Amino acid sequence: MEHGRPRSLAAPYDWKRMEVGVDHVGIATGEKRRLPTGVAGLDEVLQGGLLRGAQYLVTGGPGTGKTVLCSQVAFHRAAAGENVLYVTSFSESHARLLSNLESFSFFDRSLIQSRITLLSGVTALEEGGLEPFQSMLGEAVRTHRASLLVIDSLGAIAELASSPFAYRKFLRELGALLSLVGCTALLIVPRSERPENVEPFLADGILDLELRIRKMRQTRELAVRKFRGSPHLSGQHIFEIGASGLTVYPRRETLLLSRELDTSAASEKSRFGIAGLDDMLRGGVPPAAVTALLGAPGSGKTLLGLHLLAEGLRLGQRCLYFGFYETPSRLLTKAEGVGLRLREHVEAGRLEVQWRQPTEQFLDAIAAQLVEGVHRQKARRLFIDGVDGLLQAAAHPERFTPFFTALTNELRALHVSTAISMETSFGGPELGLAPVGLSACVENIVFMRYVELRSQFHRLISVLKVRESDYDPSLREFRITSRGLEVAGSSESAEEVLGQLARLPGGTPARPGPKPQSPGFAPEDSGEDA
Repeated sequence: MEHGRPRSLAAPYDWKRMEVGVDHVGIATGEKRRLPTGVAGLDEVLQGGLLRGAQYLVTGGPGTGKTVLCSQVAFHRAAAGENVLYVTSFSESHARLLSNLESFSFFDRSLIQSRITLLSGVTALEEGGLEPFQSMLGEAVRTHRASLLVIDSLGAIAELASSPFAYRKFLRELGALLSLVGCTALLIVPRSERPENVEPFLADGILDLELRIRKMRQTRELAVRKFRGSPHLSGQHIFEIGASGLTVYPRRETLLLSRELDTSAASEKSRFGIAGLDDMLRGGVPPAAVTALLGAPGSGKTLLGLHLLAEGLRLGQRCLYFGFYETPSRLLTKAEGVGLRLREHVEAGRLEVQWRQPTEQFLDAIAAQLVEGVHRQKARRLFIDGVDGLLQAAAHPERFTPFFTALTNELRALHVSTAISMETSFGGPELGLAPVGLSACVENIVFMRYVELRSQFHRLISVLKVRESDYDPSLREFRITSRGLEVAGSSESAEEVLGQLARLPGGTPARPGPKPQSPGFAPEDSGEDA
C-alpha cells in the first residue's frame, strides 16, 4: 500500500539529528558487519554479503534483473526480522511492483507493512526536488529503524536535480547518513540513465548486471565493479532468474582461489575391479586422482566408468554418476546387461545418478550441481560421463581448460577418485591425439579403441599415463560380455591382431587366415555394446 505524504515535507530535515540514532539498528559506528543477501551464490561472490552502512549501486540495462535482485534481498532481510524501506520514484506503482514479484518464492505478502515499508518519493520530487525528498528519506530511515534502504531508481532523481553539484551533494549526504546509522542501501541505476562521474565515485560498491545474446543463446552475467572494504570474487559470473529469484554461479576459477582446501591424499589405490586392467595399472589408479577414459563412440568408455563405480560400491564407498547423454533408466539397464547390478545401490542411496542435458546450461551452473552432489552424497568415487557435454555448455569455449582445471582441483581436494569419459576420433592403428589441455587436468589416461581385421572389430585398451606410479604401457585386447569388461591377461592377442593388420597389403582385402587367439580370456560371450 502506498503511503501518504510524510509530515517531514513541511520543513527541511536536520540530518545531524540522526546522531542520536547511531545504533538504532543495533550496530556500532565503524563496525563492518556483514549483511547476507540471501541470493544464492551472491554472498559467495561478495565473500560474506554486503557491508552494513554502505551504499551500493545496482546497475544494468532494461530487463537485467535489478528490481528482482533488490527485492529478493529486501524480503530476505525482512524474513530475518529486520526493517526494510523500499522507496520508488517514477519507476512503477507499488501495486504493479508487488504484482510482478508475487510469482517468486521469496515473496511474502505478510511482510509488507509489518517489515517492509513502501514509500513513494514522487510527490516530494515533483513539488520540491531533492531537498524534501532527502528530508523524507532521513525521517523514514529513523522512524522505521531500517537496516536496508532500496531506492528504485536514481535515474529520475538525477534528472530532477537542479545541478550536478546538487545531485552529488544529495548522494554524499545520503552516504553519510547510512554510514552513521548502519543502514545499507541498494540504489538502482538503469545504465542508460546513469550520469557519468557521479554515482560510481561516491558509492561503496557497484553490482553490474548484463544481458547478452551470443549465437542465439541468452546469458545473464553479474560483475562486482567495485567493493570497498572487502575482497570479492572478480570478473563476470553467470546468473539465472527462476522461480526462486536470482541464482548466481560464481566462476569456478575464482571460487577455488578463495578457499583453503585440504589436498592431502588417501593412501589406497582405486581399482576398476577388472583384473587385466588393474594389473596394467599396478593395482589401480592413485587415490583422489582424475582419470581420463578416452575412446571412439561405442568403444566402452561408459561401461569402464561404471566398473570403477561398481568396484567402489563393492568396497562400501558411496558413489556419484554425473552424465549428459544416458538417462538414468537407460544407464541402469545398460549396466544390468553386462552384469553390473547398480539399480539396487541406487535404491539404497549408495549410488546417485544425475543426468543433465547439455543444451541451454552453463559451465558454472553444472559445476555447482556436480560439487553439491558430491557433498550431498559424500561420494568417494565420481564418474563424469561425457566431458563433451561440459564443453557444449561453455558460453566462452576458450575458458574451458582453466575452468576444468579448477573443477578437477576441487574434486581432488574433496578426496574424490574421479573418472571422466571423452570421445576421440574413430579407432585405427594410430593412437590419435588427446584433446588439447587434457594432460594438465588429469593424472591418468586410459585409451580405448578398436581396429578392423577380416570384417571384425577388435577392441584394444592401453594406459597412456599414470602420474607418479609405474604401469604397463602395452596394448591389450578386451571384450564386452554379459559378465562385464574383460581385459586379456597379456598383450599377446593384441600383438597378433596388430601384426596381421600390418601384414595386409594396402588396399588389398585380407586373405583368409586363422582368427587371432586371445590368451587370458574366458570362453567368448558376446555382450551388449557400450
